[in-house]
Amino acid sequence: MKQNRFKEKFTTELQIDKKEFIEKFSREFEHSDIDFFSEFLKSLSLRKRNKSLIGTIRKDTFKIKRNSTMNSFNYATAIAKGEISESENGTIIETKINGFDYGFIPLYTILGIVFFVSFIGMFGDFQFIIGVFISSGIYLYTRNKMLKDLKKLRIELTKTLENVSG
Repeated sequence: MKQNRFKEKFTTELQIDKKEFIEKFSREFEHSDIDFFSEFLKSLSLRKRNKSLIGTIRKDTFKIKRNSTMNSFNYATAIAKGEISESENGTIIETKINGFDYGFIPLYTILGIVFFVSFIGMFGDFQFIIGVFISSGIYLYTRNKMLKDLKKLRIELTKTLENVSG
């Protein structure tokens, strides 16, 4: 089975009642839809957000990401989706984090075309090497940014779950 570096799964078992967990957990983040338009409109707002996580929680599921603004370099790409279930000992949370933002597909398509044209053109005129470096640099920056964001969300979510149970 091929491992995807942009996805991560983990299970957490907490010694707390499911209803109590949902009540406490919902206080730990700002309730907001996680989609491009909602985030774009909130980034234009002058109101400062105080919570480090944003998302939604339902009866048995949640969808959360790190709080960020669209117009800065710290735009959060990773999204955690979780299922909450009850067990004999308390509550079990199965979490899947996806670090790849599908909004970057058009950018990667353009970068691929620029890289390919620049690479082929480099054999005729050496000035095309600039296109190779720029497209490669942007690709590597966004890729590493997504991987770092996945790790940051995992750490933030783990801390939040520990705070809720303790």
